[in-house]
Amino acid sequence: MSKWTDIRDGALDAMKQGALNVAEETKKQFLANFIEAGVPVIEEYAVQFTTKVKEQAAGEAGWTKIRDAIVIPFAVQIGLYIGKQILQAVQTQTAAA
Repeated sequence: MSKWTDIRDGALDAMKQGALNVAEETKKQFLANFIEAGVPVIEEYAVQFTTKVKEQAAGEAGWTKIRDAIVIPFAVQIGLYIGKQILQAVQTQTAAA
């Protein structure tokens, strides 16, 4: 086995045996860090992805043109919006609890 596989398997075994202690404060901190640092990265990737898809739509025709110009960018934006709203609601409710 490779060294990476040994490390991965060891970490998974440790988690199964309870070494991963997730306290309430850990959850709050993870959520705050994810919203602050993770979401902007995802948003930037989504912007670059939708820009590239829209550029490709220029060379398409029919359904694929509609898909690339409208459907995929809209779905990505709606998904991001809903995801952010859910995370913010969870963070608000968690802080209040």
